[in-house]
Amino acid sequence: MKKIIIIFIVAVVAVSYFFFKNLTPATPTSNFTDSEADLILFWGDGCPHCQKVDDHISANKLDQKLKIAKKEIYNNPDNRQLLGETVKNCPEIDTSQGIGVPLAYSPKEKKCFYGDTPIINWLSAK
Repeated sequence: MKKIIIIFIVAVVAVSYFFFKNLTPATPTSNFTDSEADLILFWGDGCPHCQKVDDHISANKLDQKLKIAKKEIYNNPDNRQLLGETVKNCPEIDTSQGIGVPLAYSPKEKKCFYGDTPIINWLSAK
């Protein structure tokens, strides 16, 4: 009898898990191209200013409201190259001393935001 009860409980838990997992709506960040993104966020692993932006996104659940493409550049040479190409579209960014992160690009506005405060201000306005 105990085995039947345990099997029943395990089955109910398993079925409940899969049922409720499928009820969770997909976030806008699930499936889109960079050109469809509301914001492309270039960041670096271990960068404290990047973490501040990420914390703001998480705390305000902005990744559920906006299509945010996150591109880590320290460990991903393809993303680093994409950052270099992207910043060419941003005359407002002075690249004479190099390109740093966090840097965000709005494909729809064709505008860059460099540093945690300008990026957070842009996100807060959305």
